[in-house]
Amino acid sequence: SMKILFEGRRTAHRHSTHHSSLVVCYHTSSMMKAFFGRVLVALLFIASFHQKYENFGTDGGDTVKLMGPKVALVKLQIESFVAEKTGADVKFPSIEDKHLLMVAMFLEGAGALLYVFGSSTGASMLMLFLLGVTPVMHDFWNSSSPDEMQLQQINFFKNLAIFGALLSFVAMNTSAAAGKKELKKLKQLKKTN
Repeated sequence: SMKILFEGRRTAHRHSTHHSSLVVCYHTSSMMKAFFGRVLVALLFIASFHQKYENFGTDGGDTVKLMGPKVALVKLQIESFVAEKTGADVKFPSIEDKHLLMVAMFLEGAGALLYVFGSSTGASMLMLFLLGVTPVMHDFWNSSSPDEMQLQQINFFKNLAIFGALLSFVAMNTSAAAGKKELKKLKQLKKTN
């Protein structure tokens, strides 16, 4: 009877150890998948940052030449809209396009690196980048040819989808952090009782 009891405890311990090993293995596997997924998303931003950095020169390079007319058009459209709705003659401050590009590059490059390591701040920086860049650079509604319109529309909705994924990441991180805080409070409450 004592031998059966001892064997039963040893078997239960083996199953418990095996179960906790599976949980740790599953958790580690999930963490690696999440990290790999963030790397894949960040590669898009890092490659784009690298291309802009390599071609920047002293004037911002080809990217500034491409974005200059688009930024001017958006400024004009916003100024016209405000004037039409309010009657106020509002003008944007004079900021060189290369300085706008530097801000965008910072958000894109630093945001991508932080995001790879699971930072909600990095994801938020990438979201801010996408909010500024997407409607300006991928303004398919202003395209002059059907091919250009299709290309810009694809890029616009691709950026919108990436924005959605980043927003989900930030929401899950916020929710997980709140859950951890709540669990810590419960543990402290149990200790005091």
